[in-house]
Amino acid sequence: MPAASLAALLHDLTSLRQALDRGDYGMAGDVLAGHELHLREFVEQIGPGAPLQALRGLLQLQHLVDLYDASVPGGMA
Repeated sequence: MPAASLAALLHDLTSLRQALDRGDYGMAGDVLAGHELHLREFVEQIGPGAPLQALRGLLQLQHLVDLYDASVPGGMA
């Protein structure tokens, strides 16, 4: 299985946002589970050599998705 990349992580978060926008919470849960796996793989692969600026950007996007989820009825954040 290929290791996760920053592009794959960004794609996960974009897909998650799109699923939430459509109200497809089942798909959002599936995307989130895959994102967690990809993120773990990425961190294990990169370790201390991770590109910090890129990770900060992903974290900011993840926080935006969390804030959006909190505003949706039944959201988890």
